[in-house]
Amino acid sequence: MTTKRGFLPREGLYIDPIVASLRKILHPLFTLSLLYFVQGGEFNSTATFYQKLVQYIAATSTLLWVNNYLSVKSRNNWTIDNAWDWKKELVVVTGGSGGIGAGVAQRLAAMGARVVAVDIIPLTYKPVDGRISYFRCDLSDEKEIAALCDTIKSEFGHPTVLINNAGLSRGRTVVEGTYSDNSVTLKTNLLAPFFLTKEFLPAMIRQNHGHIFNVSSMSAYIPPPGLADYAASKAGLIAFHECLCQEIRLQNAPKIRTSLIVLSFTKTPLFKGETNQSRFLMPLLHVDTVVDAIVDTLDSGLSETIFLPGIFGYLAGLVS
Repeated sequence: MTTKRGFLPREGLYIDPIVASLRKILHPLFTLSLLYFVQGGEFNSTATFYQKLVQYIAATSTLLWVNNYLSVKSRNNWTIDNAWDWKKELVVVTGGSGGIGAGVAQRLAAMGARVVAVDIIPLTYKPVDGRISYFRCDLSDEKEIAALCDTIKSEFGHPTVLINNAGLSRGRTVVEGTYSDNSVTLKTNLLAPFFLTKEFLPAMIRQNHGHIFNVSSMSAYIPPPGLADYAASKAGLIAFHECLCQEIRLQNAPKIRTSLIVLSFTKTPLFKGETNQSRFLMPLLHVDTVVDAIVDTLDSGLSETIFLPGIFGYLAGLVS
């Protein structure tokens, strides 16, 4: 695991940590205290320009905090699940042999979870403590998926966490790509999460306990040339996630969590090149940065929607 460079992120200085620092500074506890101080300990109707400015900042920060608080509560059905104990959890990670999936699998195993890593390639690391089990599976083959799920249930029990992380891209244009290229990409990136969720969600509903985590891409919002099938599959995964959230609300299982992470370019086996984007606004993400975001969200026991880098959240809103 790569550590941060002192107080800087692994990617170096970019906009996200600056915005995060500003959000901490503009917490209502601070801004309201500042407002009380600049007004001499009294909330009066007459105010100078600077007092009015502080009033505006305090009101805005308070509204944003309340909005975020209510959003988190609503997204989690106004319910807290205190049953999370990683030593009792069974986690399935697709694409668990390398890259992001490998990092997540190893982190969760170190926290005590039993982990099933699913991939078409062998593990690129040596599991420790026997808490990670590897299963080879071609996720573009629904028969292999069905057989895999039966094996997991019979050997380990019902998973409580499903991380739909596996993804592939052929990097070919619509004209250049073969029927097989398009089919394999869409099946692996979109249909496999459908099938795995269909297999494992019913037990989560019965237990009123579980977390389904989908890994998507910013290409769903801004599709680049040569990635039409990949972008379409990731856009479909976002739609799948949003629909799944609504369907679970109809079940008597308010403690089930559903999370989505939307990523920019990340240094993984899927992408090893460079980009022409501004490193300050859109840096090339380090795998461990993504792993931290996923594991921290899972460990919180809360549903979450994450954009990395965070500025993509605003861009997604503009292009939606």
